[in-house]
Amino acid sequence: MNDGFEYDCLIIGGGIAGTVAAKQLVDRGYKVTLIDDRVTSQLKLAESLPASIEPMLQRLGLFDLINAPPHFKHSGMVSAWGTHILQAAPLVAHHHGWKVDKRALVRQVKVQLPSACVISGKVKEVSEQEGGWDCIVRSYVTETDIKVRARFLLDACGRQGYLPRILNLHRHTFDKLSAFVANVIVQSPSKAQPSVVVESFEDGWTLVSKINDKESMIAIFCNQHTPDFSGLRQAKNWHGIASQTQWFKKILPNSAFEVKVLNASSHIVSRLAGKNWLLAGDAAMSFDPLSSHGMTTAIYMAEKAASAIDDLFKGEKQSLNLYSKTMTDIYNSYLNELLGHYRRERRYQASKFWQSKQQISAQETLSVAG
Repeated sequence: MNDGFEYDCLIIGGGIAGTVAAKQLVDRGYKVTLIDDRVTSQLKLAESLPASIEPMLQRLGLFDLINAPPHFKHSGMVSAWGTHILQAAPLVAHHHGWKVDKRALVRQVKVQLPSACVISGKVKEVSEQEGGWDCIVRSYVTETDIKVRARFLLDACGRQGYLPRILNLHRHTFDKLSAFVANVIVQSPSKAQPSVVVESFEDGWTLVSKINDKESMIAIFCNQHTPDFSGLRQAKNWHGIASQTQWFKKILPNSAFEVKVLNASSHIVSRLAGKNWLLAGDAAMSFDPLSSHGMTTAIYMAEKAASAIDDLFKGEKQSLNLYSKTMTDIYNSYLNELLGHYRRERRYQASKFWQSKQQISAQETLSVAG
């Protein structure tokens, strides 16, 4: 390590991207500290991973973890998209993938890290120094401030990011999408219940995603063009939308439930890496949940981020630029794929919601500098 730095890499964010990256760097022999702000929502988002990700999970040592409870095999997706008929997605591998308890998976990876690697606390200040970074962290354990010095900083702390704010990096937002989300008890649970059901309606789309045999996550995805948009913060206003669906209305409880509102828009930051720093996960770019790319790409970015940092430390000066180009190419492909998904729904030509989602121009794709 460079003289004066305690760590090779400081990682801000103890979610899936930050934790997997930390494990990869520790396994390569680097001294890493992971700042874990343990303030997490109790909302379960019922994440999914596709079967195609299996080789990567094997490489990263995650495969055995997701093949045991609380994770379980994905029984498939059913959708009413462009049609009123619920249709099952074709099986493209020996199985559909996995339903993953992301918080549990993060804990499972984190316990594999050296105990001294993880600092449970909140970042108060970050400053760039000659050849590295200084960070002041308020420890949740000792309730004191800790100064951490590292020669590289990886920001994986979610959609808001930390470095984009202090470096004044622009965030390109390509659409507006909000998710009104709740966890509910399924009144008539069945093991035959599809893992995921997606249904479009006149002013948005709904999602039912299985958490376990008794619970599901339910969500309405819409934007400011959706009538009574703000009213969807209250569960009593969901029934009008549910009446336009087949499966969602079966799962929607008659009793009141708590609704959370999440930002589900697509964005990418104007720069994904720079001198001695890099962005990963939602801090770098975020995905419309319709694409099902979110968790998969976060894990992929963690692997590529760790490799880029390793290569940089070994003298490969272009490793961060290559990382930025790879991720930007992935994001541009995603935008075109997303546009195709939305344009397949042609029943609601007069809907301002569908107009807004179907008119994202392919010209809005961009090149992000490293």
